[in-house]
Amino acid sequence: MNLIARIVLLFLAAQILGLYTGFTLLLDAQDNPYVENLYITSDKEDAGNALIFFIYILVSAGLIIFLIRYIKSEWVFRIMEFFMVSVSSSIVLYAIARIWFGFDLSMEIGVAGGLLVALLKFFKQKAKNLAAVLATAGVGAIFGSSLGIYVSLLFLVLLSVYDYVAVFKTKHMVELANYMVKKDLAFTITAKRYVPEAKKESRIDLGTGDLIGPIFVAVSSFELGHYAPIFVLVGSTVTLFVFLKLALKGKVVLPALPPLAAGCIISLLVWYLVVLTGVI
Repeated sequence: MNLIARIVLLFLAAQILGLYTGFTLLLDAQDNPYVENLYITSDKEDAGNALIFFIYILVSAGLIIFLIRYIKSEWVFRIMEFFMVSVSSSIVLYAIARIWFGFDLSMEIGVAGGLLVALLKFFKQKAKNLAAVLATAGVGAIFGSSLGIYVSLLFLVLLSVYDYVAVFKTKHMVELANYMVKKDLAFTITAKRYVPEAKKESRIDLGTGDLIGPIFVAVSSFELGHYAPIFVLVGSTVTLFVFLKLALKGKVVLPALPPLAAGCIISLLVWYLVVLTGVI
């Protein structure tokens, strides 16, 4: 299997898990007060939430760059990684456990499983993709179930503009990505293989932020109808495949979020046209 196919499959796995987790959270919030407490907003339709979260992302990115340049302690990032993986993956594992068990037992399984995944990644680097996929699915599900569809789209557009500026203008996103790849942290998904002809390893990395964006848009689009998230899922996956083909062909570092955002928006427009024609 080539590198692009591996990344697309990992992306697709995160999208499906995130979509399922988000749907479970939306259903369980009606009867489980603990799930409702996971929501990060009190008003899903408040557009100001998109701006607040965007500012939070900017501040977080600034802090991470500061840590990379001046603190230079890998352990700080290992601790951040452990916390992110354990908390976020526990949400996904809770949703999976809900297939068979009730609220309380599923929550216990989720917490225990999240800690186990974080420990596995801490001691075994080969668990990186597993940890990254579960963590991004959890984060995307939380944002998607907490935001309305139009607020989600606004947030995604803001993130896409930031991604473009951070890669092509300030270039700090390239610095951040290089550090995450070098330390093999679970903030990217990775596909790699050894190329005997070139006597070197070839790899592709995709940041977890590029996975989270389409997930929260897909989850929040449940309010439009059950078919809308499927359109987002298909649109973002096809867009990623095309993007990776072009990026690999040109052998350049490109921001993935702008084209993914475009794919999400176009897929929702297609869904809208399909609904208008009465096909579904």
